[in-house]
Amino acid sequence: MKEIETVGIIGFGVMGAAIGMNAAMSGYRVVFKELNDELVQTMFDKWVVKSLEKRVAKGKITQADMDAITGMISGTSRYEALSDCDLVIEAAIEKMDLKIQIFEDLSSVCREDAILVSNTSTFLIETLMAKATHQERTAGLHYFFPANINRLVEVIRQKNTSDDTYQALMAFAEKCRKTAITVKDFPGFAINPLFISSYMVLDSFLGETYNVATLESISQEALNVRYGIMWVQNGSGLGTCYHAGVSMFDYLNGSDLGYPVVPDQLKAQFESNAPWNLTDGEVLTDPEARAKVKDRLLGNVFTIATHLVENDVVSVTDLELGVCTALAWPKGPFGMMNDLGMEETKRLIQQSVTVGDYKMPKRFQAGTPEAWEI
Repeated sequence: MKEIETVGIIGFGVMGAAIGMNAAMSGYRVVFKELNDELVQTMFDKWVVKSLEKRVAKGKITQADMDAITGMISGTSRYEALSDCDLVIEAAIEKMDLKIQIFEDLSSVCREDAILVSNTSTFLIETLMAKATHQERTAGLHYFFPANINRLVEVIRQKNTSDDTYQALMAFAEKCRKTAITVKDFPGFAINPLFISSYMVLDSFLGETYNVATLESISQEALNVRYGIMWVQNGSGLGTCYHAGVSMFDYLNGSDLGYPVVPDQLKAQFESNAPWNLTDGEVLTDPEARAKVKDRLLGNVFTIATHLVENDVVSVTDLELGVCTALAWPKGPFGMMNDLGMEETKRLIQQSVTVGDYKMPKRFQAGTPEAWEI
């Protein structure tokens, strides 16, 4: 298996810096690339020095620890400086043409056995690697925000990814103290299709009957979480949520899966440049009204989870683990389905199909299936 010692990071913004810091703290040498020398210094001071100084001030690490970590990180504005990297992680802004060009440029300077991966959350890995040479060494490595805290990493195998590349990335994730799940190259991969669909269906209820505070409360109750889906959308940024929803709908609406339409409420809130107001009034307590939203939300989650497994995007075990790790839900979709019972699960899935969000998964077409083996 290929040994990884030096890691390149393309783009040292919030996500790239968190990935780089995680790697450096795990014993890897890190070389990050930015557009020019001034930006290299600015990003190093902002994301490395100041971040570590705060940890020293709080007593979380010592000055010696900080010196050791900073000594593992260097920056450059030249692709040629990445020639000795064993792994290069692209964490640039979500522009497809830019990412395709980055991998073409990396192919001309990196060793033939250097692993090239993207941290994209939107685009298919195979598409981004269209101009990369030696496709067997390409893959996706999808971190979740904030990457220095959230433990989940999706290791994305496109159709050309070799076993050696995959195994090296799994070992890298483990050394970085991440929980890695295996995912096939698919729009949004595994966790995002599920989460994006959950907030789109929840947002669609916003109106005269349901305010934001009520929808937040219902999602907290349905998923047994402290912070509900409206709160998480604010943390992710409504611009990110809206564009991700548009992308997923465009990818999957005409497919054998189907996908919920982007609600006007989410588009309007994104265009207002304001987050959801989580305290916008009294929380609705009517059980029947709350159950209506809860049923749609759970049915939506159960349907997309089943489709992902049926399309070999991810295993039942890995999706359950991934949802619990990345989204901090106490139980994943399959555990929740088993708890509710498969008869009730089928009713909720049928509801999602009837309203037009999804096509019926094969597992539920013939009747009521057995409980999931998790």
